[in-house]
Amino acid sequence: MQRSPSGPRLVRWCAPIAGVLRHSLAAAGLVLALLALSGPASQAQVQGAGQPLTAGQQQTLRTTLNAGTLLLLAGRTESSYHAMAGDIAAALQGDGELRVLPLAGAGGGRNLQDLVFLRGVDLAIVPANALADSRAMEALAGPGLARRLAYVSLLYGEEVHLLAHPDAAAPEDLRGKRIAVPAGDATAELTARDLFARLEVPVEVVEMAPAEAVAGVRARSLGAILLVGGKPVEAAARLPRDGRLRLLALPYREAMGQGYAPAALQAGDYPNLVPAGVVVETVAVGAVLMTNTGRGYEESARRLAKFVPAFFAAAADLKLVARHPKWRELNLGATLPGWPRLAAAEEWLRTAKEQQTANLQKAFDEFLRSTGAGAADISAAQRRKLFEDFVAWTRKSVGDGGTPRGR
Repeated sequence: MQRSPSGPRLVRWCAPIAGVLRHSLAAAGLVLALLALSGPASQAQVQGAGQPLTAGQQQTLRTTLNAGTLLLLAGRTESSYHAMAGDIAAALQGDGELRVLPLAGAGGGRNLQDLVFLRGVDLAIVPANALADSRAMEALAGPGLARRLAYVSLLYGEEVHLLAHPDAAAPEDLRGKRIAVPAGDATAELTARDLFARLEVPVEVVEMAPAEAVAGVRARSLGAILLVGGKPVEAAARLPRDGRLRLLALPYREAMGQGYAPAALQAGDYPNLVPAGVVVETVAVGAVLMTNTGRGYEESARRLAKFVPAFFAAAADLKLVARHPKWRELNLGATLPGWPRLAAAEEWLRTAKEQQTANLQKAFDEFLRSTGAGAADISAAQRRKLFEDFVAWTRKSVGDGGTPRGR
């Protein structure tokens, strides 16, 4: 009995197909880019310059705009939440029936609260640590949130930056001290309180402007500054190389729970703070794209039915260098334990996986025929096993993106 090809032989068989697939994907991307540039004619072109809208036309326009415009609650204007929301809006602007308007939010539990109670909000970027604390969630928005909210996708991880005086060697050295977070940054405030409570290190969390906080740490009136954001965070990146502040290691521990994941900061991220070759362990807080599925949100659900396929189809564009570097962490298939995925997103992923498998099977069968390998050469079981190996090899070769973990 002939053995199923494996190892180097499998690579030789798979590599030509992977090359064909990459060329096909590149061509498809070019076509999509050209289609995006050929968007609908402007309203002025349709209506005609200088012509006032009639009452009927106004109503039609009002209905059209509200049917295709989604409000996405992000973060402060200088935050990575806001940058990512802006990227989503830009990536989808070529769609004539869809528009995303980013809103500045406070982040943290406030974004969760606004998503539940604020009228008109279709989507919100919410930190994973806010979703992991059930008691805190109930205090913010009431019980049963897992029945009223759903996630569209995990987006990326925001690293926790703990800037302290060089005398501090570990988070435990900050016991009893004041920890500054940026004023109005609810994600940083939530994270500071949550992390130190989980580590059983009592601290006092205070809000302060970054420049004032830096001076406070240097003067030892503050124990540390805690920043949360997709690296590199500007407030940390612009600090001088003077040895008066250090990035304190904050390794992941089981006590931190599901709201956090291991991450790392290196010299390439902060050359003035991290020596070459040194890795500063820290944790990342997942940024999750959430929506409200409760009663009264039927109109929002219709808008989301348009948004989901457009957003998922734009994932490749969002990973381009011109976008925020955190998009490289996007993995549409990543799951959020304890929370349901939006039905439209789940259906899109299921269909996409089926189509991908069918396309791979077709390419694989054509390749076998082109090499002269047919039913006489390998058994049905060997053929099935070889195809499964090929699918696994292709996905590993092209890359699945990985669960957002902040690395």
